[in-house]
Amino acid sequence: MLTPAFELRQDRDFLTVIIKAPFAKVAETEIFIEEDDFKFFSKPYFLRLTLPGKIVEDGREKADYNADNGEFTVVVPKQTPGEHFEGLDMLTKLLEAKGKTPAASSLIEVLHDDTVEGSDEGENEEEFDWRVDQVPYKEQPTLIGAPKYGFANQKSGVFARLQEDMVCIVDCSDPDTLSVAERREQRIQAEVDKFDEDHYIADLYEDDLLKPLLDFRPHWYEEVELVDGGTPVDMTVELTADEKEIMRKLPRKEYILDSAEETMVYLGLVDILYAYCYNHRTTEGENNCESGWTICKISSTLSWLEVFSSLEEVLRSCYRRCLCYPLYRHWKLNQAIQQDVVHILQLGRRSVLKALLEVRNILMDQECRYVLNDLYITDYCVWIQSISEKRLQSLSETISKWKISKDDIGLNLPELEKLAQHSMQSEESEEVENLTEKFSGIHVDKSNGSDTESESDESDTESDSDVTDSDDLSSENDDGNDETKSDVIEKISDVTERAKDKIECDNLNVIGKNDIKSCNEIRTETDDIGKDSVVTKCATDLTFVSDSSLAEEIEGSSTVIENITFENSAEKISNTEISETKDTTKKKRCALVEEIN
Repeated sequence: MLTPAFELRQDRDFLTVIIKAPFAKVAETEIFIEEDDFKFFSKPYFLRLTLPGKIVEDGREKADYNADNGEFTVVVPKQTPGEHFEGLDMLTKLLEAKGKTPAASSLIEVLHDDTVEGSDEGENEEEFDWRVDQVPYKEQPTLIGAPKYGFANQKSGVFARLQEDMVCIVDCSDPDTLSVAERREQRIQAEVDKFDEDHYIADLYEDDLLKPLLDFRPHWYEEVELVDGGTPVDMTVELTADEKEIMRKLPRKEYILDSAEETMVYLGLVDILYAYCYNHRTTEGENNCESGWTICKISSTLSWLEVFSSLEEVLRSCYRRCLCYPLYRHWKLNQAIQQDVVHILQLGRRSVLKALLEVRNILMDQECRYVLNDLYITDYCVWIQSISEKRLQSLSETISKWKISKDDIGLNLPELEKLAQHSMQSEESEEVENLTEKFSGIHVDKSNGSDTESESDESDTESDSDVTDSDDLSSENDDGNDETKSDVIEKISDVTERAKDKIECDNLNVIGKNDIKSCNEIRTETDDIGKDSVVTKCATDLTFVSDSSLAEEIEGSSTVIENITFENSAEKISNTEISETKDTTKKKRCALVEEIN
């Protein structure tokens, strides 16, 4: 715990305690009063005073917090009005625990005492004091040239004391000893180490969870449409009662910034807004317990105390961190968020202020990161109310025109995507080959109505055992060009393989006289067509087509087929007589293609 700077004043009836705690968590402040004991706690500060007189809690006590200078003013009534408290300027004495006296070495040392036998050694032991020792706070002078950070780079030395009691405020280990260039170098290296190639590729190609986030329309899209339609911004973007109450508690400051500092502040604003928009879009407007972490991780300003010099640096940093840290890491998501920032800036100061107040509330509930409100967000909330609307419009237009490419990010994204595509194509080719082997492995027995021997005794035996009632298959071409069914299937497999089709049943159609029948239920998984084939629909004039553009290539497949038998365990359709000339088939196919188109 940190002991804050403090001072005490008194009048006839009251004692006033002024406590300087600029980084206190005001919402969780506690004050304890009992006789001559006064305690104050507001993380990370703790103050315990042993007063020279007694105070009382009777309803007249009060406490105020001045956000301008970070001071608490606590006024408590004296138990005895008119009593004068001596030594209120002796701060070290006031910090001592009650009843504690300075340690002094004994002038007499007892070496051995035979007269005391069987005495209990614990009877004379003093009670151990578990209270924390306090050291009066001393303001440390700021060294010339010391690293600076915070709003407009106006603060330094803050983390020298806070870091011991409040870890994980920022990602850099010792910001008070690192220059801006050193912090940037460490940040870039940390991003490279954190980037996960598998995570990025998974989000790139398996984007089912990202589609709702990309389709999500934040409220500022509707507000922009209203403003473009002629509705005044003041009537479109309105502050809530809670937001107005927070604004009344903000410190009253005026900022005098030179050109370089003003540019720095504007660029930091873009960085913070980008992080806010990512959280708003990915949570669909419903903040959660991870929102504070998300905003701080994506914003280099809040996580690394970064100072930007150009808009390109800001956008490049935001894109990189969105691909390295949060749950959803997708390039199109980055582009959507960039457009979100454009819309917020386009709506002017009030829209930006609402976003900053929301960020402030989110960080206020964080264990340690609420300190970032004192370093950045609170000052931004005050400063944004006095800036030019034209500056925001100009910034919005510039961001909308700025394009970030994958080569700009520095994570080798183009090469990574090429490798991923090559790997996926190889896997698809293997799958196509496996499916093609299944289709091309189908055998058809040919006969003219009489039993014939199979080319393989083994397949004959297997067919006879599994399908006892299967009929003979035969095909005949009316034009005199005989083409067996196995040749038809082989030709289809060859065409679909060259078309690089996965040969899924969804891509096959059975074309009949009057309509197109889906072939989803047709599947062939064995080498014997009569063994495990499933055909639930038997139509005349069968033509198997995998692509309409390939119709001419498999024209020979539309031959006259007679006495075809399809069979499964549920249904047997036998002796289906199909006959049609080649010329008639060609005419019907042309008419069907025209109907489909």
